[in-house]
Amino acid sequence: MSLLRRGKSAPKKKSGSKSRRKKRRTGPSSLWLGLLAGAVVVVILGVGLLKWSQTRSGRAALLTLGSEKMYADVQRAVDQALAETVPGYRPGPADASTQVGGTSKSGSGGGVAGDHDWDAPRLGPGAAVYCRQVAVPAGEPWWRWQETIARAVESAGGRVLWGERIYLPSRSGAPGRADEEKDLLRLDLGVVGRPTHTLILHRRDRETPVRWGGGVGQTAWSSLAADSGAPTVALVIDDWGYNRSDAARRILAVDAPLTLAVLPGLPYSRHFALQGTELILPADRSTGRAATGNRPATGRVQRLALGCFVEVGVESGRYRAQDDRREIILHLPMQPVSYPETDPGPEAIMVGMESQAIGDRLDRALASLPHVTGVNNHMGSAATSDPVTMDRLMGVLAARGLYFVDSLTTAKSVAHAAAAKAGVPARKNRIFLDYENDDPQRITANLHRLVKAARSSGFALGIGHPHPATADVLAREIPRLQAQGVRFVTVSELMALEETARSTR
Repeated sequence: MSLLRRGKSAPKKKSGSKSRRKKRRTGPSSLWLGLLAGAVVVVILGVGLLKWSQTRSGRAALLTLGSEKMYADVQRAVDQALAETVPGYRPGPADASTQVGGTSKSGSGGGVAGDHDWDAPRLGPGAAVYCRQVAVPAGEPWWRWQETIARAVESAGGRVLWGERIYLPSRSGAPGRADEEKDLLRLDLGVVGRPTHTLILHRRDRETPVRWGGGVGQTAWSSLAADSGAPTVALVIDDWGYNRSDAARRILAVDAPLTLAVLPGLPYSRHFALQGTELILPADRSTGRAATGNRPATGRVQRLALGCFVEVGVESGRYRAQDDRREIILHLPMQPVSYPETDPGPEAIMVGMESQAIGDRLDRALASLPHVTGVNNHMGSAATSDPVTMDRLMGVLAARGLYFVDSLTTAKSVAHAAAAKAGVPARKNRIFLDYENDDPQRITANLHRLVKAARSSGFALGIGHPHPATADVLAREIPRLQAQGVRFVTVSELMALEETARSTR
């Protein structure tokens, strides 16, 4: 029995020894196979990355990250997209024969008319922004042209960095008026920080009195600031973007400055954002020097921050801001106390949202709306009463040079205090003109209450909406109030005038 047990046990030990020897032999092979598999994965990823870098989106992404050698490729792709989309657009470098006056490839001096290539060595060796005046057919509104070009440029890996409607003066030198056939549209295209094109769109049957690098004339700030004793009112009209109603049209026709708070992502948001005009502001803001302290940034400051450095001037030096000036701010949806019964929308700022998420939502809203200089809250009774959320929002606004108007949808709002702590210029709503939106008598009484507050303290800000009764009251009462010496301004102008008044006391 013992012999049998020993006989049985011997093979087991032998088998185990072979198994161990086998493992020792196959260990190095497994290692090499693993390394080979890893190398194959790296090669596959490398080939994929190489192919991606040769696509339009890949080149644009690399240019955004700072790869200067991609500039020409991205510019060429955007140029071709424009040629396929805009009738009459001529791709490629400017023909010297199309430039009139000035100096070739220069951003200074007396300016250059016609097509022009603006030297941009900061974007890479030999880089030049294509500056083009583009004639487009009459009839199609400017906001639709911006959307059409935006889609085309996005297919090439770029985007619209800046959109600005340019109002021209009349031959007599009177202020410009909104005119779809006479106005111009400026569009800067490319990737953030690296523009490839600056376009000036105009109607085919009209000449364009613009010069690349030319001056833009002077503002009427000194005249406005001199009237320091007048009661000053800023009217913010909320909720633009839903439709192009008759009430909206009549409010836009009011011959007084208004601030339009535009909701993002609606069918007509871009249309109303393009109603923005030049404002009457001090030289340090109208010329684009950095805003400091309590001073809001201007459109030019924001344009320069996006890297759109090409300057365009109206050739006639008689341009001055119009009487019916329009300032554009973002009507930013925020969480109300009644949420979720009341839904502020998919891109609203919600209580407890992190700063990164707030910044991302804000940037998406701003990307589609030109001319935005500030923000006010749409709904937001829960968000504006939450200190943490407001601290985060104000940090985001401070980084983007935007001011804040607290609509005061709740008496518990801490938004103004959070703005002051973050160094964000801010103002509070004194009264909603049309909380009973179909009662002209109540709206009239509220407007006069606002004016009374302005007579008492010098300045007052109120909020209305594009309701029919509001349009009727504003059209009737504003001329009467102006005749009584009441001064209507936009929010940025009101803040600048308040600052001037404080400094002269």
